[in-house]
Order: sequence, then C-alpha cells, then structure tokens
Amino acid sequence: MTVLPAPTADGRHVAIQTRGQVGHTRVSGVDTFWSGTMPLLGEIVFDGALDLDDARICVGDIEGLRRWTQRVGRTGAQRVIVQVDDPGYASRIHVGLDISSAARVLPLPSTGGPALFSVLTSEHDGMALPNERGLALDGHDSPHSRLAAAISLLSSPDQAKPWQDEYEATLIAEWLRWLSINLSYAEAEGLGEQLRRLVHAARSAESGRSGGIAHEDAADISRTILDAVTRGAPER
Repeated sequence: MTVLPAPTADGRHVAIQTRGQVGHTRVSGVDTFWSGTMPLLGEIVFDGALDLDDARICVGDIEGLRRWTQRVGRTGAQRVIVQVDDPGYASRIHVGLDISSAARVLPLPSTGGPALFSVLTSEHDGMALPNERGLALDGHDSPHSRLAAAISLLSSPDQAKPWQDEYEATLIAEWLRWLSINLSYAEAEGLGEQLRRLVHAARSAESGRSGGIAHEDAADISRTILDAVTRGAPER
C-alpha cells in the first residue's frame, strides 16, 4: 500500500482536498466510518494516530456548513486511516478505525472468482459473510460486479435459520432500489424473490459443490436481475 502525505494533519485533524461544492463528496462506510475492516479503494493519504477527544470522531467541511459526529469505542490517540479515490480531487473518502498493526489484506469476495477489490481487516479468522456482503454492496458503481459478489456470498441453506435466505434477499432488494428512479418497493421485493429462485436453482445444479454458488452462476444471476431492473418488470 502506498501512503501519500496528507495535505494537512496536526494530530487531531486531517484536512483532505475534495471536490467540495463543485461536486458530490461521499464519506463511505457503515454509519460513515469503517471499524476493524475497510475496503482498499484509491490511495491512502493518511495512516497515523489522531487524538479523538471525548471518544468522538467528526467529519465536516471547512466552511462549517455540515458536520457528522460519531461515537467511538474509546477516547485518546488511536490509529486512523484515510483513503481517497483521487488525491487532490477526492469525491469518495473512506475512513478506517480500529485497524490493528497486524491487519491483513484479503480479496473480496473470499469465495473465489475475480476480486471486486481488496480489504484491510483486523479479523484474524477472516471476515464473516454478512460483513463481506455489506462491503460488496456499499455503493452502486460497477453494479454488476458488486451484485455478483454479493450473490456469491449468500449464506448456505440452514434449517435452523429458515428466515435467512429471505432476509438476505431483502437486503439485496433494498440495494437494487437505488439503481432505478422508478423501481418501487414492491418491484424490488419481486426482484428479491426472483433472485432467491435463481440462487436455489443454481444450488440444485451444483449439489456436490461446497460453499457458495460458482462465480459464473452468480454473474449470470446478477445480469438477469439487473436486466429486469432496466426493464422495470420483475418476473413473478
């Protein structure tokens, strides 16, 4: 990983040059900040200790028009990683907390096939599938690749959790709603059900396979669902 010098850092603040009021700027992550695991997208412009007073971290613009504050696990100096898509012209910013010095770089998805991107994680036993799916669906750029990765990371059937596949399909359906201006909740729900049927059929055809469905099948299902989003008419 290449660490570029931060434009301004003083031990309590990091100032990043963004597109500001010219274009949309997004600070990405679960509740804005990543914790323990973060995607490696773009360039790391800061990797050092910041003194987070009162167990809080804030993101705001230099003009003081907007400010987002989030509580963290502890107060005082701790490692913070800031990554941007384009140094000097940043539109997408990732902020990582609780990343240990022993953190590893792993591909996502972990189930094989082409990597969507790499992640930096402090989880010693690998990332849990829900966390991987959340990373895959944190954004709507490259929708086919993101959806295929999320499909390949769906949990295997579990008789003790009969609700699980419906729940996971619902999360994907919610993500799909942001891909189309006219996609209603009911239509997205229908797409989620269609996705479930396609995944079940792929699993039946791959009865001897362990783990998730093959990447090729996940990619085909992703393409089918995204085509249905474009048409605006999910199959019932």
